[in-house]
Amino acid sequence: MRNLVGVVSVLIVATLSAPVFAQSNDDVDPRITAYKNHNDPEYIAERLRLQGKCDEAVPIFRQIVAQQYGYHETQFHLAGCLFMLAKAEHDPAKARALNAEAAGLIVHAANDNISKAQALAVQLYLDGTGVAADPVEAAKWAYVFHDNGNRLALGQPDLDADLRTKLEGGLTADQRRKAHALANAWTPSGDRSE
Repeated sequence: MRNLVGVVSVLIVATLSAPVFAQSNDDVDPRITAYKNHNDPEYIAERLRLQGKCDEAVPIFRQIVAQQYGYHETQFHLAGCLFMLAKAEHDPAKARALNAEAAGLIVHAANDNISKAQALAVQLYLDGTGVAADPVEAAKWAYVFHDNGNRLALGQPDLDADLRTKLEGGLTADQRRKAHALANAWTPSGDRSE
């Protein structure tokens, strides 16, 4: 449970730190105002998410993700809501299903070369949240994230030192080699990057 809280915290910080959603006043950012003026479903879902109404936002986010390819921010916000709903879910089977759906969205975005999703994939695979715990897969994502040209161009920091320490401490030399090989063989699957 502590690991899930960490994943949700990382996801919340990452999504709320995005400049588009940093302000609560819609009129500050013209991109939000544009959504508002068009009654855009993404705007509506995002406002619900920011109000803590993920149960209402999730169906809207799911429709957007299902209808349009390349909505990485929407996938990321949907995953965040799903993680939050899983945390509050009393039925363990439903919580696992919500975590699995959320992790699938994060891994999909990570494979589309979205750096913040790659960073979160490291944590998910280390903790086994929504995916089977796999230190080799976690290390692969750490290497992919570290070398992500978009992350470097945007000046985004590398993984948190505590996360890197936790990751490196749990790997054997053979696992490290396997993770490097997987990272070197990895190629993005998406049509665009951050």
